[in-house]
Amino acid sequence: MQITEVAEALEPISRRYAENNSIDRSSEWFMLKLQEEVGELTQAFIDLHGMGRDRGTTEAQRRQAFETEFADVLGQLLLLARHHSVDVDQAIADKWLKWA
Repeated sequence: MQITEVAEALEPISRRYAENNSIDRSSEWFMLKLQEEVGELTQAFIDLHGMGRDRGTTEAQRRQAFETEFADVLGQLLLLARHHSVDVDQAIADKWLKWA
């Protein structure tokens, strides 16, 4: 599955989430939601590496939280790209894979 196909698969899930929570998925919302998710990933990273307060979680729970938040960031990033008609596969090829 290509990255763009993943974004297409996420779209109806995001749309349903917004409908269920009365959210207008504007351009601003996509960017702000990404920022929210990056903040949550940062907190999970801090917890994973023992740099924050003890939340009474196990190593496995901290790892799972990190992976979950990572997925949220990636998913929201792909949704932002889709919203702005970014061909992610091509953008990655142009920016990164040209150096392979």
